[in-house]
Amino acid sequence: MLRVKNILTVLDDDNGSFSDHSNKAVDYDRDTFTVTLDAATSYLYIGFYKPINIFFAEIDTVNINAGTMGGEFYNGTTWVNLDGLYDETSAFARSGFVQWDRNQVSEAATTINSVEKFWYRFRTTSTTSAITFKGINIVFADDNDLKREYFEILEFLPTGQASHILTHVAARDEIIQYLRNSGGFTQSNTTGQLNDLTSFDLLDIGQIKLAATYLALSKIFLSVQDQTDDVHLEKSRHFRSLYNSAIKTFYLDIDQDDDGLDDESERLASSTGRLLRR
Repeated sequence: MLRVKNILTVLDDDNGSFSDHSNKAVDYDRDTFTVTLDAATSYLYIGFYKPINIFFAEIDTVNINAGTMGGEFYNGTTWVNLDGLYDETSAFARSGFVQWDRNQVSEAATTINSVEKFWYRFRTTSTTSAITFKGINIVFADDNDLKREYFEILEFLPTGQASHILTHVAARDEIIQYLRNSGGFTQSNTTGQLNDLTSFDLLDIGQIKLAATYLALSKIFLSVQDQTDDVHLEKSRHFRSLYNSAIKTFYLDIDQDDDGLDDESERLASSTGRLLRR
């Protein structure tokens, strides 16, 4: 589902010495990587070919040193604070979303470690303990969203797993395929090239968070049902029905011109029929 151009570039800057964790960060089910952020000398850089405003960090070994996290972007001249930064991870003390306002003022690409991207960099107020990440990418819902709908859902964790992250990935991929099948694509402003719709083309994942939650719940209960028409299968069908209704939102903010900005013309674009054109 994730093509090369849609992989986040993830760099650990240890006082000017960079480690590239991009290939390990892209998936939540293969490799892990470990980072320690020094409060005075370290940054975690997240880069992409266009502006973004969110990522999800799944963490195996969390930071145990109390602190907060700040984030910056490059405005063409200098690094400035991200407006609206909201860190659900509490400085990587738990898994969660890190999000900030879209359309920061004068976002510009710059070169970090010989790679030109739109970069975002994050630093903690206290030096962290060693943090082991399972992945840094994007999903549309997490386990807290599941618990709001079915509080006991963590009782159904797969063997050896600490979360339902892989089910969230499966739900994300199914939703993107549904939107593609509905006629969704993007078109580059610079080249005119048409591209498949991807997860980072959704400008506001809050618009599909409930649908992603219902779909993940349906998949979880389907995986644990052990006989025809048992109670888990009924729950799976129930949540699939709720998903089928929730995903048919008429409006969806889509990055039609593939520039990472939430343009006026892209807000609340129809998500049905040919009006989904990018």
